[in-house]
Amino acid sequence: MARRLCGEDAYPATLLAVAATGLPSERVFPRLPLAEEDWTALLGAARKHRLLGHLRAAVASGELPATDAQAAQVRAVHRALLLRVLSLERELVGVVDRLAEAGLETRVLKGSAYAHLDYPDPALRSFIDLDLLFRPTDFDAAVATLVGAGFVRTLAEPRPGFDRRFDKGTTLRAEGFELDLHRTFVLGPWGVLVDLDALWATSETFEVGGRTLTTLSAPNRFLHACYHAALGDWPLRLGSLRDVAQLVPADEHAVIATATAWGVQAVVAAAVADSTRLLGLPVDGPLRTWARDFVPTRREESWLALHTHAGKTFAAQAIATLPVLPGVRDKAAYLRALVFPDDRYTDGRHSSALSRFGFGVREALRGRRG
Repeated sequence: MARRLCGEDAYPATLLAVAATGLPSERVFPRLPLAEEDWTALLGAARKHRLLGHLRAAVASGELPATDAQAAQVRAVHRALLLRVLSLERELVGVVDRLAEAGLETRVLKGSAYAHLDYPDPALRSFIDLDLLFRPTDFDAAVATLVGAGFVRTLAEPRPGFDRRFDKGTTLRAEGFELDLHRTFVLGPWGVLVDLDALWATSETFEVGGRTLTTLSAPNRFLHACYHAALGDWPLRLGSLRDVAQLVPADEHAVIATATAWGVQAVVAAAVADSTRLLGLPVDGPLRTWARDFVPTRREESWLALHTHAGKTFAAQAIATLPVLPGVRDKAAYLRALVFPDDRYTDGRHSSALSRFGFGVREALRGRRG
């Protein structure tokens, strides 16, 4: 089976050029301001794909012709978004401080870390929620600390201990924002392959409001960006593909070697190839050349296919995880949690254990066929 590609027709044509703003891209902007209907569609798509900063930059530089009213509109919309980002960063500092008081170490993922370390202007990289990585051994304590501070879980664990042993993580909600707690990058077999010890072996810091926060090292930030771009939204989110292009590390051979050591070459190659193709970037350098020529195995294709259709489900990714778990005891515990979860987890979702498991199997097969 061939890897399913996300076509250019999934996006307004001008949005592809917006996503590549500031990069050596073959994408071109229109020569005249867009008609109001097309402008409204572009503005909405830029918001959806986290590209409002790039849209404002393209208009401000004159690359994208715009009427005075359009230029004023994108400035106003982007300014409102930045106020939201500043509010989130204030919450981020408070959350990290509270966790530190409880003796819990964190790594900030995506949003604020990318904005401050990887983009020439933090205003280019917006975000709408917060993401933190925890060591598996600290995960339960982190959840308990934050729930004690007033956060609410959006979904219960299937069984106690499932989060820290098997899941990607969990989502907590506070008044006005969501906080994603991560143990690994993604649910499913690709998440099992992440070298969690390696993520914690190196780090980098950045400042928000005079407070020093810690995030992943540059190579590991790039690997996470590849995961988020290739295995996240469908159609692919252009803002995530821009992250991939923006975060390419200086030592491209080293990141290929790391992806190979983890066994996640297919994820990295897919993200780099899609970023290159959709943003109209030249195939130059070792990383893009390698990604262009990489041929995934049939198993890798089937794992990628779990994420490359609009109707993908967590159930399919969960079922696909079972064969790659190490050891019989882990497999047995994981299967028990899926088939016989706690009542709080199943409330209102499926009528029986068999129906839950059957749903997951059907969704996994549908993803691979689709």
